Amino acid sequence: MAEECFGPFIFESNDVETKIVDLQIIKQTCPHVLAGRDICYSVTVVNNSDANMSGILFSDQLDESVVYVAGTFEIDGEFVIPMMAGNTIQYPIDISTDKPTIIKFCVRVAD
Repeated sequence: MAEECFGPFIFESNDVETKIVDLQIIKQTCPHVLAGRDICYSVTVVNNSDANMSGILFSDQLDESVVYVAGTFEIDGEFVIPMMAGNTIQYPIDISTDKPTIIKFCVRVAD
């Protein structure tokens, strides 16, 4: 038979902090694409949460009919070399709460 316990009981717990991720992502390109021209994208990432984030993997799967144009990937105006995994372009980014992160790159219709 289980023992009965009577209170009052005092329990102490550690503090717990929960951070909620609230990102807004807007991907834009020119609505009119001309044959033989590159298609350039601008991706704006806005951090609406209360904490800066670092090392977040930006990933965008490209359509099978296009290839990434080398040398066009930039983050906040700085050219960097992304990783390619198949037809997916990837790069770790930092996202602060005080300004949007702007990612730009171009693709070309595959031959």
